[in-house]
Amino acid sequence: MNVLEEKCIAVIGVGNIGRIWVKRLVETGFPPESIFVSDVDAARMEAVVKEFGVCAADLHNASFPHADILLIATSPKSVRSVLHTLADHLQPGQIVISLAAAVSLEQLEAWVPAEVSVIRVMPNAPSIVGEGMNPVAYGRTIPRQARELVEVLLGIMGQTLEVQDDQMNWCVGLSGAAMRSLVPVLEGLTKAGMDAGLSDRQARRVAAQVMLGTAKLVLQTDLTWEEIKTLTPMQTVDEVKVMELFYDAARTARETIEGVQRKLQEMP
Repeated sequence: MNVLEEKCIAVIGVGNIGRIWVKRLVETGFPPESIFVSDVDAARMEAVVKEFGVCAADLHNASFPHADILLIATSPKSVRSVLHTLADHLQPGQIVISLAAAVSLEQLEAWVPAEVSVIRVMPNAPSIVGEGMNPVAYGRTIPRQARELVEVLLGIMGQTLEVQDDQMNWCVGLSGAAMRSLVPVLEGLTKAGMDAGLSDRQARRVAAQVMLGTAKLVLQTDLTWEEIKTLTPMQTVDEVKVMELFYDAARTARETIEGVQRKLQEMP
């Protein structure tokens, strides 16, 4: 764990994303007794506590633990109230990482005390197996030690890329929601494999390996898109339409988040 050793992490909100990060931390050796979780849904919080052996914490209790890193994994509209509730617990040197879409760094910095490091991350579900792509945007003043902690934490989840705050809305469609767009491709290939007589497990394996291998071909070579296409001469789909479909999906996700962001900014 290196710089994460002997640190304490609090995860506020243990829905899909919060739970994924808790699971990944525990499975990679982070001590569960150093992870505190909190959620407005008491049953959901208790389920995570029971499953992973982590500790429950009450935001409204004066004994809320001092955490080196606070992961805010609530809905965007709840971030402000959570940080307001945490105000008495936040101290210089702590790190607040928001996993909520649409909440800007400017807003986050306005809601926490000075000298609390603020970071935005666009979480990605494949982090559950350490293969996520979680773009990160850092606040204006991030000490070197804080950046090192965040880099190690993100490394546990998979890959990351530093971006500007105004690029984060694009990252919803590029990484955060992109997996949902790709799953139907795998579903279609799996269905075809089963029609060929393969079992569901075999067909899923073929489909997933083809996607994984294609991704590695892109990452590990400098081949152009056209050069990669010519490696398999048979064209089976309208490639221009497919390309436009996925581009439009990413753009629509950005526009949706921009709408959410405007609503949040209009809130009193």
